[in-house]
Amino acid sequence: MATNPNLKERLEQAEVIEPIQLKATYPTNFVMTGKGLTFSVEKENGDVDMRLVTGPFEVIAQTRDRNSQSWGVLLRWRDDDGNEHQLAVARAWLAGDGREVRQAMLDGGLYVAPGAKERNALQSFLATVKINRRSRAVTRIGWQDDAYALPDRTIEAGGGDLVVYQGAAAIDHEFRANGTLGGWQREVAAMGAGNSRLAIAICAGFTGPLLAAAGAEGGGLHLRGASSIGKSTALLAGASIWGPPSFVRQWRATTNGLEGVAELANDCLLVLDELAQLDPRDAGIVAYMLANGMGKARAGQTGEARAARRWLTFFLSSGEISLADHARADGRGRRSPAGQEVRILDVEADAGKGLGLFDTLHGYANGDTLARTIKEGVTTHHGVAGPEFVRRLLGNLDDIAADVRTGIDLFASNHCPEDANGQVHRVCRRFGLVAMAGETAIRLDILPWEMGEALKQVGAVFNSWLACRGGAGAAEDRAALEQVSAFLTAHGNSRFQQVTEATAIIHNLAGFKRETKTGTVEYLIPPATWRSEVCAGINPKAAAELLLRMGYLEADSAGKASHSVTIPGHGKARFYIIKQSIFGGEDE
Repeated sequence: MATNPNLKERLEQAEVIEPIQLKATYPTNFVMTGKGLTFSVEKENGDVDMRLVTGPFEVIAQTRDRNSQSWGVLLRWRDDDGNEHQLAVARAWLAGDGREVRQAMLDGGLYVAPGAKERNALQSFLATVKINRRSRAVTRIGWQDDAYALPDRTIEAGGGDLVVYQGAAAIDHEFRANGTLGGWQREVAAMGAGNSRLAIAICAGFTGPLLAAAGAEGGGLHLRGASSIGKSTALLAGASIWGPPSFVRQWRATTNGLEGVAELANDCLLVLDELAQLDPRDAGIVAYMLANGMGKARAGQTGEARAARRWLTFFLSSGEISLADHARADGRGRRSPAGQEVRILDVEADAGKGLGLFDTLHGYANGDTLARTIKEGVTTHHGVAGPEFVRRLLGNLDDIAADVRTGIDLFASNHCPEDANGQVHRVCRRFGLVAMAGETAIRLDILPWEMGEALKQVGAVFNSWLACRGGAGAAEDRAALEQVSAFLTAHGNSRFQQVTEATAIIHNLAGFKRETKTGTVEYLIPPATWRSEVCAGINPKAAAELLLRMGYLEADSAGKASHSVTIPGHGKARFYIIKQSIFGGEDE
């Protein structure tokens, strides 16, 4: 269509600059000027109405995913401070009024005209602008071939298909940067040297980008302990690697909501505070879901199967009690699977030095002063170390991953007891993974520590974990022993009847008890109660065999786990006979 002479003259008189991207084909009547994007409409009288739609921006590429779906357009501009911003706009977002897109532009310092006509013009422009360059759109952050996508930028070595994040978090996310790497090293990271709990939290922040390359599973680190001990300081330090203090999320969320934030933490770090806010009925399931890296399968509006959300992440968590204890707080006494212990490292936040979270104060007067210093540091310097860590991994990831795997083997060899159960071996290797993430960050000059510091501090935390666990045996064995002991502690005086008083009436009778010749007490439990109550949620046969091996259950003359015993007034029946020594005492 021929351009009206009046319109052509007005456009030539405008402050037109060279198109920022020469390959972009603008829709009719749109021109990028020095002031920004303009839209011109010819009036009935022949005059031209020129409207400023937005400030100046660059059209970089058209976006689409691997399947040629999710088409959009990639924009870039600079704010009034000269900072660069990037936004991938999915054209599906324009099906409505495009409000979220305008909000993202305004939030990034780009002027957007408020009028209805200008808004409609922007919608039309974004829907129809063309450019030869293509970009691959992804809906998860993290590694995509040789690039690492973040909501607002892509870290890449160059070459290949341009990768850009085009998910909902492109508009609202916490991957914000402020300050400098040097400032973060001095004011935050340096305090982790010599402080085991703070160090392992910081190392956890570098673990996510190494998981896939090292062939490791997702998982997490949970710091448990009393309030005001310093747990939030450790979480803030870890979070500062990727974003501001608001990068710390809360456990208080629905399962669906946590799936969304976990997907946004793919190949990265997820930080969750205040475990007590999570419903105990969901605690074990949700924590295991985060570690497993897959959400719940769902159906679409028409009944078709929708792909479940997936992620590979390392999470950092805190609470006053462990995840397992919180899950049991729903009153049903459910036991967390042993696999959860392997994937989720439950650590006592108190370092045991009388300084709460800290082992050393780095010259500060007390722990509170040091904690406040770290919190001030993360407010000023954040979101720089993680992206720079990834940038320095580019081109070397495979070699670095090989070194990480070798380091994990060495860590396990140095720290895992020779008689350790297989679960403890796996947990030890998980600690080794976190330690090697820290060592890698040291090697790449991200962490300002001496080589070996991460291995030393994480090793100290593993030793503490092993001591708190009570040894290197199987988690199922320890859980079974604790469950039987806890049942007898709770009901030994109220629901167990003395054999010598067997005719007395006790409601909800659980069994009998009798005194031995040496003055100790034995508890006689019928098989039905053993299966339904004492061993609820665990294997009753395996529990009996365990207690038999440990000497806490008395075998009959044939070596069986249950005895045939005659109870006055009740007749002859079989019972499991549990010794008093299960509580930690000694039977003569």
